[in-house]
Amino acid sequence: MRYSNKYLILVFTFFILVCVLFLIQKGTLIILWNKLGVNKQAVSVCLKDQSVIKGNICSFLGEEMKRKEKISKKQKHLLFYSDNKLVKEKIEKEDWIHFLYENRFGKLLCSILSRRWFSKLIGLLKTSSLSKRGIKKFIKKYDINMTEVEKGVASFKNFNEFFIRKLKAGSRIIDTDPNVVVSPCDGKAFIITNIQKEDEFFVKDKKFYLEKFLQNPDLASLYEGGTLMLFRLAPYDYHRFHFPFNCVPYEPKILNGRYYSVHPFVYQAGFQPLLENERHLIRLKTKEFSDVAMVLIGAMCVGKIVETYKADSECNKGDEVGYFAFGGSSMVLLFKPETVIVDEKLLQHSLEGFETEVKFGQSVGFVKS
Repeated sequence: MRYSNKYLILVFTFFILVCVLFLIQKGTLIILWNKLGVNKQAVSVCLKDQSVIKGNICSFLGEEMKRKEKISKKQKHLLFYSDNKLVKEKIEKEDWIHFLYENRFGKLLCSILSRRWFSKLIGLLKTSSLSKRGIKKFIKKYDINMTEVEKGVASFKNFNEFFIRKLKAGSRIIDTDPNVVVSPCDGKAFIITNIQKEDEFFVKDKKFYLEKFLQNPDLASLYEGGTLMLFRLAPYDYHRFHFPFNCVPYEPKILNGRYYSVHPFVYQAGFQPLLENERHLIRLKTKEFSDVAMVLIGAMCVGKIVETYKADSECNKGDEVGYFAFGGSSMVLLFKPETVIVDEKLLQHSLEGFETEVKFGQSVGFVKS
């Protein structure tokens, strides 16, 4: 009888775990936790499909909250400029990400999942042959243009091979003017001019420290008062990155850290991924722009950052620097004061607090003569 009771407890525990996992997958548990008073506004942003969650939960949110058109501070960071129009970004596992960064229970879990081992584990899963099944679904969900990809879908052995896909020659037009800075990647750009050793962007009172970012006080002094260009890559973007001008790159310096998400709403939740995440610092020696710092930033579920360039040798604008394995990620270009003039539209959108969609090869600035 004693043994049968133990078996019953084990079966019951297993059943509860399965139910919890199912509810998380459907988003119901996240909504229920928010109903307890954790963050109602975050729920209103996440809630899209009322067919999943009905009755009391939907009535609790209220018609006014669900249909609210005014952009809140949190909602603002879900928008970006594309072709001079504000559009809402499609976020992979949006409800789950909001839960991790805005819910008190989620933040506890996030402190565990932001460690290196979790991103490495996800990376391993995405290199398994079983992960190949998710490629077509991912392409359809994000409307990825496969005509510009070097290989066909059937050629990829796993999801990560697709994720780090190469593009066909000529699929991106690169501005060849040596006095022009081009976007080093596909993604969304945000510009901060006159960057200070202690600064704020995306969210007020969330400090950015240049010295901590570079982990080098002398280097921070060189770029104080200069321009910071931040490029964020979403999971659906082309994940290889390139040199934005002709240069001689040094060996990368690894700055160890966590693996938080790099989406702007994460800053709103009180995190500073630019300071906390793993970073690879590459110094670029140029004729036109003096010495520029390129910083590659890992993010949650980024299996690894891989450099493919040859250090201490002449590299041309558009040559490949490397790639991010599975996951969203970011990169930064830091210019010294009085060396670069930023594209007017990019700067204006950034002053409004919005990112701007860019493609690798397009002009984002030019040398200040």
